[in-house]
Amino acid sequence: MMEGGVPYSLLKRLTLAFSLLAILVLSLAGGLLYHALSTELRSRDDTEIALQLRQFMQQARTFGTVASVAQNGASFREAMLPHPAESFAISAGSGQLLAYTAERGQRLTSVGPGNAPEAEPFTCEPPGVGPARCVVGREKLSSGETVQVILAHAADARRSVLGDYQEDVLLVLVGGSLLMGALGYVIAKRGLEPVKTIGMRISSIEAHNLDNRLNIGGGPVELHEIAVPVNRMLDRLERAFTRLSQFSSDLAHDMRTPLANIISSSQITLSRPRTTDEYELLIDSNIEECERLQRMIETMLFLARADHARPELKLGSLDCQNEFAKLAEFFDALAENKRVRFAIDGPQQVRADPTLFRRAVSNLLSNALEHAETASEVSMRASRSGEYVALQVTNRGEDIPPEHIEKIFDRFYRVNAAREGSAKNTGLGLAIVKSIMESHRGKVEVVSRAGSTTFTLYFPVRA
Repeated sequence: MMEGGVPYSLLKRLTLAFSLLAILVLSLAGGLLYHALSTELRSRDDTEIALQLRQFMQQARTFGTVASVAQNGASFREAMLPHPAESFAISAGSGQLLAYTAERGQRLTSVGPGNAPEAEPFTCEPPGVGPARCVVGREKLSSGETVQVILAHAADARRSVLGDYQEDVLLVLVGGSLLMGALGYVIAKRGLEPVKTIGMRISSIEAHNLDNRLNIGGGPVELHEIAVPVNRMLDRLERAFTRLSQFSSDLAHDMRTPLANIISSSQITLSRPRTTDEYELLIDSNIEECERLQRMIETMLFLARADHARPELKLGSLDCQNEFAKLAEFFDALAENKRVRFAIDGPQQVRADPTLFRRAVSNLLSNALEHAETASEVSMRASRSGEYVALQVTNRGEDIPPEHIEKIFDRFYRVNAAREGSAKNTGLGLAIVKSIMESHRGKVEVVSRAGSTTFTLYFPVRA
């Protein structure tokens, strides 16, 4: 059903279409057959009067004179006895009527108004005869006299046959349309059964069986255009539901840990009288756990806004060399603790939102410092790569197992299955990086092998 439209029955529409098609086809077929029959009957009438004309002309030549033709009028009338629908009239050149059909007091004297063609059948309406097919012939006798022969074949019999045929065609048209409508209903109903099956199968899919798929391998090919997109939609829903379920579990786990720390430490401290210093330590510990929860909530709000409403980017031109230097200075203290040095090579300009750009790179840099070997090097480089500016953050350290590469950008995902991290490690840093790059219509990639891990951010040159 189209959006905003009125619901309708496809079965009824197909049945109506079958009926209308039957009416159209049968009407065309009946019309063509009616025309063919009419033409054939008229051709037969023309053949009869043309043949009769030749016979009368031959008889007139045999008689030789106008007087002899008039005296033998009975022979002409006898020749017309097998043809009750035909009338004739033979007249002399002076207009004197020599012989004619005189049944029921009718007398054929002319073919009506207009000039009659010679020896060529035509449609006429002689007085006393009505609509007919006529033919006129003139013959010069051996005596030098001229006679004119008129033959007319009344259209009554032909019209009667066509009328009966028209009734038969109308009966076939009505009966055939009803039959085709009924057959169309049965065929359409059987043809739409797979659609009903698909609807029932879709209706049976719930949250607990999202792995079910529409299987119409033996069904109509046309329904693949429905089943394939629906199966793809179910794939996306299953993945999204799985991520949501995992996310809920991870969120509950990660929020439970600091809350448990706060509760347990508070309960232990309050179990007996404490000194002021001990209470201050408890408060400091609780503040640290609350700050961890606050960072987690702020990060989740950022990701939620990025998921449901594309953030409005304030794009600007950033100098990568300068930005790398600022970030290196910010992380200098942490790098000194691990005796890690920075290598910077960024002679590129990038179009990006300054705040989001710094957050994405700082997350990668923080991740690199956390996993870098002691007394190693962390490099930050920027280069042109086709339609992108590629920013690379590389550190030396333990490789990321291949089975984790595709999952490290998932929320709350950690390579360490124990999920025990420091107060700042929530497992959301790389998820934020991916979200930022998607908001810039860019992408993020990671390569980890031979003791070196490189994260690459691709910012489009044309933002």
